[in-house]
Order: sequence, then C-alpha cells, then structure tokens
Amino acid sequence: MSDRRPGRAPALFDDAAFAEDLRRASDAGEEVARAARKEFEGEGVPVGSLLACEEEGSDGTELRHCVKLRLPSPNGKFGMVFRIEQQKGRSVLVFAAFGARHHPVNSNASTVYEIAHRRLRVG
Repeated sequence: MSDRRPGRAPALFDDAAFAEDLRRASDAGEEVARAARKEFEGEGVPVGSLLACEEEGSDGTELRHCVKLRLPSPNGKFGMVFRIEQQKGRSVLVFAAFGARHHPVNSNASTVYEIAHRRLRVG
C-alpha cells in the first residue's frame, strides 16, 4: 500500500468502541491508547509487533482471525486487539479493543481479550 511505510499494516478504528475503552482506562492507559492510535492511523501498525491471538483462550475467549500487540512496546501492560479483515481486496486491521492485558487474580475487571471477545460476538 503506497500510503503506508513498509512493514506496516493499515488500521481502521471505530470511534465509539475506542471511546468506550478510554472511559475504562487509567490516565496512563488513555495516554498509551491515544498515542498508539495516532501512530497506527498515520503510519499503520508495525507488522513485526503483531502476535496471533489464541483462537480459543483458556479464559473462554474466542478470537479467531485476530492479532494483538503489547503497549507500550515491546511488553507493556496494555494491549490492543485487531480483527484481520479483507476490504477491497486487501487485508486491513480493524480495531477490536484496548485495555489491560492481565489483571490480578480475583479481579472483576475485563482484560483486553475479554472486551474484544464480547465486542466481536455482539457486533
């Protein structure tokens, strides 16, 4: 794709879903999410940072055709999940969720993977 740097994939964001995730985020999380979105919309997502999501996670999530990345890179406590979709004959990453990758045991808060699972199953 000519408007993206080599080694980067185009990303599309849903404003409502992104805003919902920011409302749940800490100040630090919001800062990380906004910076990542700005970079990804302008330059694309660095393909080398993407990791495959488990199709069926031990937490009951199903994230087939999804990839994730840790923020801030390389191993931050936040994550972003994208669904890989075909649009106009090319692959694009469509935002599914942002949030904490893991929470302490007995926490009732949802992980980014649980948020993505629910969002992708409803939408």
